[in-house]
Amino acid sequence: MLPAGLATQSVGEAAEVVEGVWQIKLPVPFPLGFVAVYLIEGTDGWTLVDAGYDYPPAREAWKAGAYVAGCDLSRDVSRIVVTHFHPDHIGAARWLQEVSAAPVFMLEAEIPFARRLWGSPDAGPFVDLLVRHGMPPEMAEKGAAGMRSGLALPEELSPLSAGEKVPLGDGAARVLHAPGHADHQLVLHDEGRGILYAADHLMLGITPNVGIWPETDPHPLARYLASLEEMRGLGADLVLPGHGPVFHDLQGRVAEISGHHAERLNAMRATLGAGPRTPYEVSRIVFRGTLSVYQRCFALAETLAHLDQLALEGRARAREDEPVTYEAA
Repeated sequence: MLPAGLATQSVGEAAEVVEGVWQIKLPVPFPLGFVAVYLIEGTDGWTLVDAGYDYPPAREAWKAGAYVAGCDLSRDVSRIVVTHFHPDHIGAARWLQEVSAAPVFMLEAEIPFARRLWGSPDAGPFVDLLVRHGMPPEMAEKGAAGMRSGLALPEELSPLSAGEKVPLGDGAARVLHAPGHADHQLVLHDEGRGILYAADHLMLGITPNVGIWPETDPHPLARYLASLEEMRGLGADLVLPGHGPVFHDLQGRVAEISGHHAERLNAMRATLGAGPRTPYEVSRIVFRGTLSVYQRCFALAETLAHLDQLALEGRARAREDEPVTYEAA
């Protein structure tokens, strides 16, 4: 059962999840509706997990939510932990650091990566990737233009290492590397309280986009599935995700997501039965319905990750045509 406040919580509001742990549903200007950030009260002050998207409605929700929780953003914050580089998680980190004077932490490899990506909003490599895999050039240029822009990061970012423990509440949480959705995403495991701050790695009702982008390390879906398996044995009976509702059945959700990707791989393999197709053609078959150009870019990136996984498994192979096509193997 969820606490009454959490069950009735609306976007923009704060609610206590368990004693000393608050969730604020910050608005975001795209279809997900909100990103969940967490405020954890401890003996040395408050820890904030994720920063949200940086625009006026989210800043106002931060101020109002922190007030309800009893956290003065200007004097009570000891640290800010950002789980990964996506703008709905890191976007307001600079503003929060300026307000609170608290250090901002990320996984060590994520720091230069985020600075390089957000410091150079050149959409050219992204357009090239989309077109090379079959998306019409006009669509690729329109989609990339809406997804690449500069982002002001905190002046200072402090590194965390996988396995390291960070103070959290009256105890500590272990930093876990959780790749797939982002190469250097972290999640926090508070073993003492049985809580997993899961970012976008594990969510209920939706699955994270695991895609191939110009900056992606090789084989993101293989790394994501391996990381999921590592989550099976965690002692956590409360999962606090970056989107969607909090939930309790970690093991069950890991099994559901693994099954989902097995089905998606089979569906994509089936599209190759009639002969070679471009990844864009495969994405149009598997991701049906009316999607925006922005959503079509995400669908193609996810299709690329699944076709790459099929190739790793020996069930498909790429043909370096112009554009690239895949065929059954």
